[in-house]
Amino acid sequence: MRSVTTLSGALLRTALMTGLALFTLFPLLVVAGTSLKTMGEVFQSPATLVPRAFVWHNYVDIFVRIPMARHLLNSLFIALAAVFFNLIVATPAAYAMARIKFRGRGLFGMSILVVQMFSPVIVLIPLFEMMKALQLLDTYTALILVNTAITLPFSIWMLRGFFKNIPEELEDAAMIDGLSRTGMIFRIALPLTAPGLTTTAIFTFVSAWNEFIFALVLVSKRTMQPITMALYAWEKNNVVEWNYLMATAVVATVPTILLFLLVRKRLTDGLMSGAVKA
Repeated sequence: MRSVTTLSGALLRTALMTGLALFTLFPLLVVAGTSLKTMGEVFQSPATLVPRAFVWHNYVDIFVRIPMARHLLNSLFIALAAVFFNLIVATPAAYAMARIKFRGRGLFGMSILVVQMFSPVIVLIPLFEMMKALQLLDTYTALILVNTAITLPFSIWMLRGFFKNIPEELEDAAMIDGLSRTGMIFRIALPLTAPGLTTTAIFTFVSAWNEFIFALVLVSKRTMQPITMALYAWEKNNVVEWNYLMATAVVATVPTILLFLLVRKRLTDGLMSGAVKA
């Protein structure tokens, strides 16, 4: 009787997980299928998930009709720069929150949580006016600064959890042996939090890679726009070329998928080490 109950539970879990997987993957299948259709087939009724004929030339056309390679390089540069500056600022801030007692530490931590509660879009107009006053419109600097700023609270809070998981006795022993606070951070704290740094860097990279609204407002030059703006290029005069738009979406997604495949073990280690819970 117990074996039957166990088998029924396993079958139910399998069915639920399969249904959830199909529900999650279905939009991706629609995107991939539409990217290989002609415009006529996109609007045919009834719609089909699998194209009648796979039009692979759509992927060639998007690189010919718009500067796709340039968009990809722009996004790569902006995202990597945002990751670099984000970690440069977030790492010492997170360590200070986790280890150094200073006046206003609780208020500082609370302010980070409060900032996370609001969408960055609410500061869109002030940021536009600020960048305009600084003459940073239509520059990479504007997008790098914005992406660094909007991901910084999350990075600080996540890294704080990793630093708190380091035993204080280990740091005390290192300082007794003569290491300065700075030396202890670089020789002990940072190596021990490598999974956390990797996890934070990945989330920052993906956030910067997917950012659209600030790029739309702050950058108008086609040669400086990130890959998300390439999606916007296929809408003209209220007409959307859905097959090219979906092909662009597939190309834009490939780098992040490759990134997750390359670092999936470190990402799993980082998430499982308790940083999110902390």
